[in-house]
Amino acid sequence: MKIAYLHGLESSIDSSSLKIIWLNDNFSQVYTPSINYHNTNSFTNILTQIKKHKPDYIVGSSMGGYFAYLIGASLEIPTILFNPAVIGRSFDPIVDDITLKETSHSVFLGKTDEVINGAQVQSYFSRFGIGEFSYTSYNGGHRVLAEVFINSIKDVVGFLK
Repeated sequence: MKIAYLHGLESSIDSSSLKIIWLNDNFSQVYTPSINYHNTNSFTNILTQIKKHKPDYIVGSSMGGYFAYLIGASLEIPTILFNPAVIGRSFDPIVDDITLKETSHSVFLGKTDEVINGAQVQSYFSRFGIGEFSYTSYNGGHRVLAEVFINSIKDVVGFLK
């Protein structure tokens, strides 16, 4: 099984992090680009690479969750979204949201997130979202602990804990 993971605006890919190690140990291919969200070509470049990699799931956190939602809905790939920045972004990156199609989106929202408001995310998706959405709240804030990240992906993908 293949997976893509898109980090958040203030994050980066650290190959020594528990999240990345777990992804690499449990999926046959893992696409983890280092993203500069301020680059006007970021969205198009990532969309092109994800088309080539053909992952079974796209995981995204915060701004990466926003990109993951749009790319997943464009390519009809299920997504796993952690505190997606569909609202409350500090800036609006250049994206393509014209060709969205139906797919499933598993959304995980931190109960104490002070950056992205979970109720507003659900409201946004209920008004504008394309596809099926399921919501799970977890004890925690905006930064997703490795345990929450790993267990959430296991639940969605169907891995035994």
